[in-house]
Amino acid sequence: MPAKIITVMSPKGGVGKTTVSVNIAAALSVLGNRVLIVDANLETPHVAVYYGLVGYKYSLEDVLNGKIGIVNAIYKTDFPGLSILPSRVFKDKGDGNAKYKLINLFYHLNRISEDFDFIILDSKPSSSVDFLRFVKNVNTLLVSMPEIASIIEAKKLDYESRASGVNVLGLVLNRVNKKVKGAMSEDEIKKVLEIEKIWEVPDDLNVFEALKAGTPIVFQNKRSPASKGFNEIAKDLLSI
Repeated sequence: MPAKIITVMSPKGGVGKTTVSVNIAAALSVLGNRVLIVDANLETPHVAVYYGLVGYKYSLEDVLNGKIGIVNAIYKTDFPGLSILPSRVFKDKGDGNAKYKLINLFYHLNRISEDFDFIILDSKPSSSVDFLRFVKNVNTLLVSMPEIASIIEAKKLDYESRASGVNVLGLVLNRVNKKVKGAMSEDEIKKVLEIEKIWEVPDDLNVFEALKAGTPIVFQNKRSPASKGFNEIAKDLLSI
């Protein structure tokens, strides 16, 4: 059976989209799944940093530019069941051409899809779903913070996704702090958005300690509030 592909998207940077991507991928692997996380943010890729992966030779840019096959750019992490297809943090000559070929990513993923249960794509912050528009049966998770400007931008991305035939699985509210004045409640957000499923990940300083250590929070501190939030999302994704 081919892998379920989930693209994690946000309409703007700074909402913790990559944090959500790497920890959902990690949580799914803990549940016994074979998971590949792909850093499809070719402009500011940081997925490898979250896993402490350094010194890798090949990257997604090499795959998109036709230099190597996709299997040569996939690396197993130190965590069972979890692999990564990184983008290059410090670009080589010619890497800039890869962004124009991102639409071909799904052709490459189809070649290894049977090897995984889930493929998680960390996309660039964008209000556009252009690179998903022509992909059949694609799923997305939207990421936002619980403040009005971020929610309005998420609404735009949700509308464009649905208009393009993209299946929106739900919204991840990241860094939720009930004590912050001006933060929107889940009920208030549902009045703005037409998204039925909303998950909350609490604001948690442990996430930053995990990033410094190059380990997803769900591995480093399983009892932390954020870990519990990510694990709940992963469990729900098994049945969606």
